Amino acid sequence: MITKVGGENIQEVWKITDMRPENKKHIYFVVVIDPISYLCSCMFNITCGIVCRHYFRIMMTSAVAGFQIQMVPSRWYTNNQKDKDAAAETLCFINQEAAQNFSGIILAPNSLTIPVTVTNILHCTVKKKFKYGEIWGLVRQAAQLAIEHGSHSEIIGWLKQFIIQHKEIVIMRN
Repeated sequence: MITKVGGENIQEVWKITDMRPENKKHIYFVVVIDPISYLCSCMFNITCGIVCRHYFRIMMTSAVAGFQIQMVPSRWYTNNQKDKDAAAETLCFINQEAAQNFSGIILAPNSLTIPVTVTNILHCTVKKKFKYGEIWGLVRQAAQLAIEHGSHSEIIGWLKQFIIQHKEIVIMRN
């Protein structure tokens, strides 16, 4: 993790262990880059795009670690406009020392701590699901109208013709 972000960018390194004796072997390391950028060895923020529990624990005592709305990926919001003013949102600190050290500073998340590949894959998947839903809704509506008006053979002909054309396109590409 240290080589990924570069030693000069690191402000704090933390070792997190479980308090329960049976889980003492579970050890995590958290590298704090700035108040809203970190990497944890659990890799939850990279693989899932969620702030992990280890980072929240560090926020309790760290002189650097804070929380800002930008740390939560936009896919978790229903409001598409949330990113416009996210940078203007103030940082939230539990530790008073950290609050004094970084008051009035506007930060952007470090690109190394943002799961770009995950969000791109999810974005593409959501687009495909939306298109599928849109097409399926139209097909259902057309099927209901065709059955009500006795013209189901017309739609079957359109669909068969569409399938044949697109199978030919796929064969030509390969």
